[in-house]
Amino acid sequence: MRKTTRFIAVAATAALAVAGMSACASSETGNQSITVWAMQGQTGEVNAAKQEVAAFNKAHPEIQVELTFVPDMGTALKTTAVDKLPDAFEFDGETLAALVYNGKLAKLNGLVSDATFANELPSIQAEGTYSDGNSYSVSQYDSGLSLWGNKSMLAAAGVDVPTSVDAAWTADEFTAALKKIAATTPGKKAITFKENYGIGGGWAGYAFSPIVNSAGQPLVKNGTAVGAMDAPEVVSAFQTFASWKKYSDPDADDSAFQTKRVALAWIGHWAAPAIKATVGADAVLIPLPNFGNGSKSGQGSHSWAIGAKSSKQKAAATFLEFITQDAWINNLTNQNGAVPATVSALAANADYAEGGLLALYAAQLSKSCGSADPTADCVTVPRTISPAWPVINTTFSQAVQKIWDGADAQAALTEAAKAIDQDAADNNGYKN
Repeated sequence: MRKTTRFIAVAATAALAVAGMSACASSETGNQSITVWAMQGQTGEVNAAKQEVAAFNKAHPEIQVELTFVPDMGTALKTTAVDKLPDAFEFDGETLAALVYNGKLAKLNGLVSDATFANELPSIQAEGTYSDGNSYSVSQYDSGLSLWGNKSMLAAAGVDVPTSVDAAWTADEFTAALKKIAATTPGKKAITFKENYGIGGGWAGYAFSPIVNSAGQPLVKNGTAVGAMDAPEVVSAFQTFASWKKYSDPDADDSAFQTKRVALAWIGHWAAPAIKATVGADAVLIPLPNFGNGSKSGQGSHSWAIGAKSSKQKAAATFLEFITQDAWINNLTNQNGAVPATVSALAANADYAEGGLLALYAAQLSKSCGSADPTADCVTVPRTISPAWPVINTTFSQAVQKIWDGADAQAALTEAAKAIDQDAADNNGYKN
């Protein structure tokens, strides 16, 4: 399963031996070397990491990067003592607050240039900022979450396609569209919600938290999930969501949309390369449905940080500034389909310009809600920036899975909200 980021199943045990893994790139010619961990992800992302490290080592003979690919970065960072962490590492940005809370990330203010921060998308700046006001990460790419549609199949079903956030389908209009589409497909299915990712395994925290936000609530409000996550309007929204299961292709082969079994896919940017290659000119991005507070979407993806105990933080910062140059951002995003994380790279990419295939992603991210509660005027919402996020994500995702499988929405969401609040109480509100 791939999060925003990337949902890929990996063996957790592989990460436990990360300290003993050999570097994939090293040099003894420089004045100093820095250790760097990158995620063992998509082939294109691995290739891009190798390419940028080789280029950095050539451009900076005084600082040589020793690169290691880690198959389960989350487990590695959680189980590795801070003084054993590498100088710089890639991580899932949604876990930033938990890593800061546990003292594993260095403040980047004063290490990374102000110009680098200023060129980041507002959504990326929000994701990298902790509650203390300091920045702890930079990113090469952001995420895009929406519906993908097949224009020919939608036209055959008599369904008009909204392509701007302001024109998004209401939940009722979306239900009507699903019904029409299902009536015209051989398998009587209309959409993939990527059930194959495992809704309860964390996919919901990214993919379906926008339903909560579109209903007018954050997952947690003023430190409390009860009254937010399980508010009446959220319960009603998830009752509607559950009613869509009859139109959903389980997508066991991970290709329901690409093979045209369904006309819609609720999925993120990482599917773009495969969709371009299979659906081609029929592909169109469509905003997620509006549950009353405007269409909402996700934001944030993988980020880069410096180890809090690194003795080579300035050299590590030089590496982060290098890989966040537009040339390397473009090299990576051309291979993984993600949204370039800098204002300048995004502005220069025709795919994200008005009329471009991926323009909706840029339009959504330009209206980030930041750390504030979602309003009707903003669109993308970061996953809860809190040390408790891993618990929030898991608990909420499990509740959504229960609802999808037929459980009472009110009971499932209230049970989850109470568990999240109890975890916060048990940890003194995650106060440093």
